[in-house]
Amino acid sequence: MKPTLIAASAALGFWVCALGPNLASAEDNQPPTRADRMRHMAEDRRIMLDAKLAGMKAGLQLTPDQEKLWAPFESAVKDAETARVLALQKEQDTHLSPMDRNAAKADRLAQSQANLDKIVEAAKPLYLSLDKTQKHKFVRLGRMLVPERGQFAKEIRHLGVAQGD
Repeated sequence: MKPTLIAASAALGFWVCALGPNLASAEDNQPPTRADRMRHMAEDRRIMLDAKLAGMKAGLQLTPDQEKLWAPFESAVKDAETARVLALQKEQDTHLSPMDRNAAKADRLAQSQANLDKIVEAAKPLYLSLDKTQKHKFVRLGRMLVPERGQFAKEIRHLGVAQGD
């Protein structure tokens, strides 16, 4: 019964997120503006990131000492996603010239690398406290948190090599 209830709740949550913006715009018979679509996209990404983080944390089965090291990592991931959404919004500004759009993209990519470095730094204490099985899960689950999946896995694996894992 409990797994069925959880699955039903997850399905309901998905449909509310997927259909909520469409239902709201159907009420006033006006298509959503670009700003509305961007706001809904950012909110959907935040919800999905929260779910991924919760799933990763549950999958790792952290000890109480490891739980204390989770918050900085989670905060760094959320901060990076917030910065990414803002940079994407700037990059997609319709008033930008093609060169300004390319410059905004270059800024976003540079900021993305800096944010990945912050995530890795925040992850170090947590990662080093994990056992071998948890480390394997951390790499597999963690790469789904950031757009730079391959780079994230490479950086985290590098921590393990440096520590002799």
